[in-house]
Amino acid sequence: MPKSEVLLVVAALLAGPSVLCAVASARPLDDVVSAGAVRIGVYRDNPPFSFRRDGKLVGVDVDIGRALAERLKVEPTYMEITAGETVDDDLRNAVWKGHYLGGGVADVVLGVPYDRAFAQRNPNAAFFAPYLRQEFALAHSPSAAGGTGLEAFRSEKIGVELGSLPDFFLTSTLQGALRANVVHFQTVREAAKALLAGQVAGVMATRIQLEDALGERLKDFAVSAATMQPLGRSTWQIGIAVKEDSRDLGYAAEDILAALIADGTMAAIFRSYGLTYRPPESF
Repeated sequence: MPKSEVLLVVAALLAGPSVLCAVASARPLDDVVSAGAVRIGVYRDNPPFSFRRDGKLVGVDVDIGRALAERLKVEPTYMEITAGETVDDDLRNAVWKGHYLGGGVADVVLGVPYDRAFAQRNPNAAFFAPYLRQEFALAHSPSAAGGTGLEAFRSEKIGVELGSLPDFFLTSTLQGALRANVVHFQTVREAAKALLAGQVAGVMATRIQLEDALGERLKDFAVSAATMQPLGRSTWQIGIAVKEDSRDLGYAAEDILAALIADGTMAAIFRSYGLTYRPPESF
C-alpha cells in the first residue's frame, strides 16, 4: 500500500471483511486522563498530514492530535502507523489488537475513512468525529492541448502516484486510451515537480495533496474535481477510530474536534501548512 492517504479510501471501500481474533488493551477516557497522556495514531510518511521534517514529526494530523490532547488536559504521544494492505489491517494493528511484532495500540487514530459500510465490517473499532472532507482533483496546465478534460491526455503526459486510485483510474478509463501517457511517481510531490518542470501536463491526486505539493504555484494551473466512477467515490470524509470499548474517549474526542472546527482552530492548523480546510458535510 502506498505511503499517501490516497489509497486509504480505496482500501476502506474495496477491502473484504477483517478477521476477528483476540484484542489488545486500549484505554477508555478515565484511564487516559489518569495516565496524563493520550497516544495518537498517525500514518507514517503521509504528507501533509504526518511526516518527518529534519527528523521531527510534523503535519496537520500531528497538530490536531496536539490540540486534542491539550483540551483533554493530557500530554500527546504519537504512534506512527505503517500502512498495511487495507485500512482494516491498520485498524487491527493500531486500534484493537496490535501488530504481531509488538508496539501496542493507539488510544485514538486519526486519518480514518468515515464510512458506514467500512464501520460495519470492523466491529472491534468505533468511528467518530469526521473532521475533514477529501476529494480527488486534477491540476492541469492551461496551455496544454485539449483543454482541462481527460481527453487532453490522449496526447499529453499526466503524473500520478504509483498504485493510487488515480493511477488505477487513468490506466483503465477510456478503454485504456490514456495508459501510455500515464507517468508514475513514488509520491505526489515528485509528480508535482515534474508538472512544474513541464515534464507532464497534469497531475491527479487529492486536492490537499496538490495544494501541499504545488504550494503558491497551484494558481498557475487549472484545478478541477476528478470524478472516477466506477472505481470508487471521488469525495469522502475523514474521522477518527478508537477501540470499540473506548467509546467514551471517542465521544470526548468528537466533542473536542467539533469545537476545534467551530472556533476556527482546525482551519488555522490547515492554513499553517498552506492548505485550504474543507469541513465535513455536517458543518
